[in-house]
Amino acid sequence: MFRRLCVVMATIAVASSGFAPAAQAQPDPVQEFAITSEVPSLAELDAQIRLLVGTPAPDSVKAAQLEGGSRAVVVPKMVYRIGFFRPPRGSSVVTGPETHDGDRHTAVINASRQGAPTVQVEAEWRRIDGRWKLASKSLCNGIKTLGLPIPCNFQ
Repeated sequence: MFRRLCVVMATIAVASSGFAPAAQAQPDPVQEFAITSEVPSLAELDAQIRLLVGTPAPDSVKAAQLEGGSRAVVVPKMVYRIGFFRPPRGSSVVTGPETHDGDRHTAVINASRQGAPTVQVEAEWRRIDGRWKLASKSLCNGIKTLGLPIPCNFQ
C-alpha cells in the first residue's frame, strides 16, 4: 500500500511539473547592448561610454563596443580599474558638437574626477556590421590624454 502511494505521488509530481510555468531567462541588457540606429544619439553614445569605463562588464561585451575588438579591451578595463571616470569620484558624459558622415560619427567625451580638471576627448565612432563602435584612434587619443602606459597597437 505504501509503495503504491509513493508511485501515485511521484506520478502526480511529474505530471504537474509539466503545467508549472517555466522560468524564462531574461536577456542581460549589458550583454545585449548595441547601438544600431542609423545616426547614434548622444544618449546612446553616452550609455556606451558608461558601459565601457563605468561598469565591470565582461571583456566580450566591451570588445563588441570597440573597433579594435578584444585587442582594445585593455583600455576601458584599465580606465575602469583606476576608477577615473566613474562614481563616486568621477563621471563622464558625451556631448556635442557632433558630426555625422555615413558610417562615421563624432562627438566629445567629457570626463572628470575629483580634484582634476575635466578631460575632453574628441571621439569618433564607426558603424561596422550595423553597430556603432568606438574607433581605435579615439582610444589612442584617450591613452595619450590620460598618459596611460598602454601601447596603441590595436588599430
